[in-house]
Amino acid sequence: MRATSKLLAIALAALVQPAFAALEPVVVDFERISLEMDEDGIVSLASMNPYADLGVEFSGNAWGVLSMTGNCGGAFSFVPAGGSGCAALLLSNDPRAKLNPATIIVAANSLPPSFTINFAQGFIAGSSLAYKALEDSGVVIELFSEVDGVGSLSKLTGLSESNCSGSATFCDWGKPLELNFAGIAKSMKISGVDEAFMLDNLSFVRQEATVPGQLPEPASLALALSALGVLGWSRKRAAAR
Repeated sequence: MRATSKLLAIALAALVQPAFAALEPVVVDFERISLEMDEDGIVSLASMNPYADLGVEFSGNAWGVLSMTGNCGGAFSFVPAGGSGCAALLLSNDPRAKLNPATIIVAANSLPPSFTINFAQGFIAGSSLAYKALEDSGVVIELFSEVDGVGSLSKLTGLSESNCSGSATFCDWGKPLELNFAGIAKSMKISGVDEAFMLDNLSFVRQEATVPGQLPEPASLALALSALGVLGWSRKRAAAR
């Protein structure tokens, strides 16, 4: 009788146990943007939002650019994070201004550039990004509980800044910056001096989520029904004695 009750408890526990799915991080390495760029290797991420299918959307002064190193064919002086790939994100009012000053006009009194990255699914501590901030970039990274920079969660200042020792303007990315904060963030805002900050290899760690509407596995259901049947038969037999 005791063994049957134990079997029933195990079966019912398996039957009602919520199903949890460990979700893989969403990674944006910016290599996809090469398909959307102009002849100079530049694209406005806010206009194209090439990672919308991953739930990642950009607004503001976020520009995808290609490196002039290797066989990348771009116009910007940087070595991609990790030494591989060709593309990264540049914080800039308009990077086309320096390449085509006769056709691009940037207001002299324009505000310091900033951009916002939305990830409406929500991301948690352990998310990370590779970045390079030049000296006096004044870069600030802010995390928010809602999209579009609403509901302040955390502000990261005093990030490492340095100029490159080699010929490239952006190099020596160092270790990825791990975002440690409490709660669930849905957007990130980055601001700083024009063309003094670059970002690559963005990784959003999603919160583990209960799978909605998950039905019990057939084996678990059969085990539970069998245990109930045996328990009922055992009690009926005990009562007959």
